[in-house]
Amino acid sequence: MSDEVDVKSAGELGSETDLRPIFSYLQSEQGHEILTRFMSIVEDIKKSTLDKTTSHAVFEKWLQAGIIFIVVISSSILSYLNSFDTSLGILFGTLVGYIFGKK
Repeated sequence: MSDEVDVKSAGELGSETDLRPIFSYLQSEQGHEILTRFMSIVEDIKKSTLDKTTSHAVFEKWLQAGIIFIVVISSSILSYLNSFDTSLGILFGTLVGYIFGKK
């Protein structure tokens, strides 16, 4: 089996792209170092994206818990003061239902 790579461009008939110098450079120490640095940059971007997603999810859960806490406290206070009516019940129920139904 040969280590040679022959790649023909679909847009250019008759011309060949010789990738052997690129592959031989990547196999050298300097090429390996460049490729290693590039992969570490890609990994850092991936980690920062995951961290942002995780922190966003944690913030969203705290926000949901805060809204539910406010709804429960507001409902309790309004019920105690006999000011809780049907429209507020529908509003609070819709808000909490949206939070629990959202995934």
